[in-house]
Amino acid sequence: MPLLDKPFYYLDKLVNVLLVDDDTRILSLLSGILKPVCPYCIHNATTAQQAEKILSSPSRIHLCVMDLGISDIKNDEFYLLKQFGNRISFIILTGRPSPAKGFNAHALGAKAIIEKSGKFDNIKFLETVNHLSLLNIINPKYSPTTSDSLSLSTDLLFEKSPKFVSQWAQLMGMTDRTLRHIWTKNLGANAKIILSIYQMFETAYNYFEQLEQNSERLKVKKAIESSSYKRLEEFFHMHKSTITDFIAYGNVAAFQ
Repeated sequence: MPLLDKPFYYLDKLVNVLLVDDDTRILSLLSGILKPVCPYCIHNATTAQQAEKILSSPSRIHLCVMDLGISDIKNDEFYLLKQFGNRISFIILTGRPSPAKGFNAHALGAKAIIEKSGKFDNIKFLETVNHLSLLNIINPKYSPTTSDSLSLSTDLLFEKSPKFVSQWAQLMGMTDRTLRHIWTKNLGANAKIILSIYQMFETAYNYFEQLEQNSERLKVKKAIESSSYKRLEEFFHMHKSTITDFIAYGNVAAFQ
């Protein structure tokens, strides 16, 4: 398959996203925004019962976009968030602003709240999904209110985008060995693998965001012909089983 026919083909459908809304038109809209992003495997549900079966299945769901107001289980619109919010990134959709519901959603672990309105911003939605799905892949234990070393190193990874583990450790003010120990101890993860996964998905998501914004085609073309793209592609194939296993199962082990 020629490179430009399907860039980032090696990440195809590695990230599971669940969309939950009782309005099939909304599901179609959201699916339409996300389907061009090849790393995503999209699952849809129109009831909480359907969603619970998917969230409870062996296939790990990395992110759930959930409409408020779906309460067919225990008459509780927050049921899914309560049950699965500790290990899955949740984005809450709401038809109208409600400070009380927003507070409750954040308190239960929701990572973002987006209003469904005539001013719905497709690009902002895509950027939010991309950021939170990658955050879940890298560290599902992450919380902005937690100041442990794992969360702090996650913050620096996303804020500074270091090129090497040594640079990442330097930003943390620690040795490479200490940084590696933090990730191995908490998530059984090799810090170099984590950094490479971050770089792969950050590069891929930036590419698809540029396409959504109708950026200059030549600029996008250059991005996937760069030495960085080729290096990440080669690294993926060299460590394919380790990377795919980590994305599919690695972080989940931390919750067993």
